[in-house]
Amino acid sequence: MTAPDVGRITDAELDAAIADTVLADAAVVAPRLSADPARAVQLHGRLLAVLRVTHARVRGLPPAAAPAAQPDVGADRARTGLHPAESLRVASLLFQRALPALVAQHRDDAAPGAGSTTEQVALVLHQVIDELVIPASISYVDVLLARISDANRDERRRVARDLHDHTSHGIGAAMQGIDLALHLHATGQPLDVERLRTTRQLLLDTLNDVRGMATRLRDVVGDRTLGQALQEYLDFTAPVGLEVTLTEDGEDVAPLPGHVKEESYLIVREAIRNSFLHGRRATRLDVAVRVADGQLTATVADDGSGFDPAAVDATRSVGLSSVRERAEGLGGSVALDTGPGGVRLVLTVPVPRASA
Repeated sequence: MTAPDVGRITDAELDAAIADTVLADAAVVAPRLSADPARAVQLHGRLLAVLRVTHARVRGLPPAAAPAAQPDVGADRARTGLHPAESLRVASLLFQRALPALVAQHRDDAAPGAGSTTEQVALVLHQVIDELVIPASISYVDVLLARISDANRDERRRVARDLHDHTSHGIGAAMQGIDLALHLHATGQPLDVERLRTTRQLLLDTLNDVRGMATRLRDVVGDRTLGQALQEYLDFTAPVGLEVTLTEDGEDVAPLPGHVKEESYLIVREAIRNSFLHGRRATRLDVAVRVADGQLTATVADDGSGFDPAAVDATRSVGLSSVRERAEGLGGSVALDTGPGGVRLVLTVPVPRASA
């Protein structure tokens, strides 16, 4: 499309040509946004709306309002793991492709004393795009904030459940053992040494449970690498008799940004914890962290009997849904294989350039 040609066609014809061009180019710069047919249709309509409003504003005609920004667009992007960078790339692409054609189309519409036609059209086009992108960005952030709130609430519920089901039970059972020992002592009967040993072990197990909860609740990565933080967690929590290995590659060469480390740690730690708690008949657990080609890949695999994800009680376990939501929040994904040969979880996350 060349500038001399556009003045010979109607606004609608020009808009359709620009929108078609942008949509075709979006397949390269924003493939996930344009590949889905429903999203492509939605995107095409929004491109046309931006151009219609731009025409009207440059000429000083209604509609003065920006195109209707569907409030669920940003939320939909967040829920489906579609990073806003793709929308921003399309917005930039629209500005680049539309500006020369719009300037030629409106060469006789510039307001006197308000700058050149190019300046006026560029300003209006930029404003209209902003008015469409900003509400979607707000709804995107709102979904992420809601996820963080939900994750914090779910973690509190799990801590409360662990305190009730494990810590309180352990302390209660130990108290019974102590009461029995005191009764035997008060009545002059010999102490049950084996019962005292059992009571001591119950208290030790309960103490370890409390330490484990404290470890899960604090910020545990900090300046360390993801691999180092996971190794400490494994050293502290791995059950006796389970063979555990951790391998890491590439993180020393390509350090992870802080937010990627923290969120990825929570995801991998949850997978490890699930293996410890539910990996029936597992004899080994292998954890691997690899950073290469702009991507973090973390794998947690055990050789237990596996499980059926459909049989998991969602009212009692929020782990799997939390893992997937955290991964999507990073623009990544989680693959889960729960076959009879064990459970294998693979986390993949795109790694942005760490800020200096």
